[in-house]
Amino acid sequence: GTDDVTDTSDAGDETVETPNGDGTTDGDPTNDPTVTTITPAPEFTLTKSASVGGDGLPGDVITYTFTVENTGNLTIDNVTIDDVLTGSAAVPVVPSTLAPGESGVLTATYTITQADVDAGYVENSAFATGQDVNGNDVLDISDAGDETIETPDGLGNTNGDPTDDPTVSDLISFPQLTFTKTASVGGSGGALGDVITYTFTVTNTGAQTVSNISIDDALTGSVEIVLNPSTLAPGETGIATAAYTIAQADVDAGYVQNSATVTGQDPMGNNVIDVSDAGNETIESPDGSGNVDGDPTNDPTVVLVDVEFEIFDAITPDDGDGQNDVFTIAGLQNFPDNNVKIYNRWGVLVYEKSQYHIGDGFRGISDGRVTIQQEKKLPAGVYYYVLTYVDGGVGKSIAGPLYIKR
Repeated sequence: GTDDVTDTSDAGDETVETPNGDGTTDGDPTNDPTVTTITPAPEFTLTKSASVGGDGLPGDVITYTFTVENTGNLTIDNVTIDDVLTGSAAVPVVPSTLAPGESGVLTATYTITQADVDAGYVENSAFATGQDVNGNDVLDISDAGDETIETPDGLGNTNGDPTDDPTVSDLISFPQLTFTKTASVGGSGGALGDVITYTFTVTNTGAQTVSNISIDDALTGSVEIVLNPSTLAPGETGIATAAYTIAQADVDAGYVQNSATVTGQDPMGNNVIDVSDAGNETIESPDGSGNVDGDPTNDPTVVLVDVEFEIFDAITPDDGDGQNDVFTIAGLQNFPDNNVKIYNRWGVLVYEKSQYHIGDGFRGISDGRVTIQQEKKLPAGVYYYVLTYVDGGVGKSIAGPLYIKR
């Protein structure tokens, strides 16, 4: 028969004892195990992606997904996420123990603020922490997604490391002001010397805060009138006022019209400008001459000047009530180049005055024309007035009866 012969392998030199993997020996140099050393490499990779809800405006929600992949060769336990932006502190991923090649996931949300929209983006980075089998911490800072390609932060900057790019969510960032100019006419409602009070209303109809808002209005001589308040968040409104006195040129034209301009700065310091509209930016209103330009958002504010006369054709100078004692022509001050003549029934001129709107008027007393004695009270009865005046360079006249009652 034959006997089996057996031998236990040795690592190479049976005269020299070599330890096993944990460093121990058994005193026999002929049976040393063959040990292949594997270098421990605990590592994971954290990426943070974002999904913006709504329109990316204040109050809308960004949902972040944190993905941790074990890219090392050791199992990692107790994997958690810290993210200041979402208020996440040591939140475990699922699963929180990752063998090499496995991934864990966590989601968290963040609500967009006005400050974010003003900046034009939301950006930040998160941190992942775990422990390898030896209890050593394993750490990683998040990347935006591809650790082989560097992506810039919200301002366009990079740091030369493609593995730690912040996650940036671009937001809708449009600054816009809407400016209306309305008018309130004092005095007689639009005559020479009456005062127009303009109210400038500016509303922030954009998505960003606008600061240093001021008004320029050539008509009222207003240069950089500061709006109150001068900083407007989206949806907020500011007011300013200015006054203008109706001039003869306005009376000649028959209207007062103009536009103003508002200027402010967005969070980046860029100018935000709008030309005033008369009130409703969805409906186009014409200028004083009846013209339009096809844009309903920049219509000039037009105030029609009252060019009509109101002639009071009777006087009662002797009744003692202090009313209707003088022949009155309301609105005549709008046409300072004027003349009034008054005749009796026989065509005799009993009174005449140029610039009748200035000083005292006809009280039923003759000014001594022709056969009528000066300062003589004229008898009750029917007289006739003739008013001549210049309107826009054109001579015009109005005539009619005038009654003196005593």
